[in-house]
This record gives sequence, C-alpha cells and structure tokens, in this order.
Amino acid sequence: MRQRDFTIQARRQHRHKVEVFSLQTDSLCFEIAHAADRSTAKVSFRTCKGRDDLTGGRDNMVPLNAIGSQEGYADLLTTLRVVAGRRG
Repeated sequence: MRQRDFTIQARRQHRHKVEVFSLQTDSLCFEIAHAADRSTAKVSFRTCKGRDDLTGGRDNMVPLNAIGSQEGYADLLTTLRVVAGRRG
C-alpha cells in the first residue's frame, strides 16, 4: 500500500481505559485495541465507506491465536485483501 492509501490513528477511550490504533483505507478499517495496562488486546476489522466512516459494517473479531502462525497470518492478509476489494 502506498502511504496516501491509508490513514493511521491512535485514540484513547477513557471510559473503558482502552487505547485503540486503527489503519483505515477507503473500504477497510483495521483496529487493534488494548487495555492501558497492556494485559489484553483485541484485533478487528470491518468494511467502511470512506475514511470518515466511523461505523461501517459489523466488526469481525480476529482471534489472537489465529495470527500466531504463518498460515493464520497469511489467511488474515488474504481476508483483508478480499474485504478491501483487492486480489492478490
């Protein structure tokens, strides 16, 4: 991806004491959220209609153990490419 094709943001959800890092393109939002004490993390992705779409489609949770292997990581990348409308 070219740098102009995505936006990276970091924000803190004070109420839940969670930090959220997101990578957003015109069709996909990929988020990593973790507790402030870094004891837990959540990875999810969803479709969106432009980079200003903060709600988009439903969240698709990614089990952390699924991306711990090369095969799981490759499967995630393939899924993200399909969701983003890109092949290969």
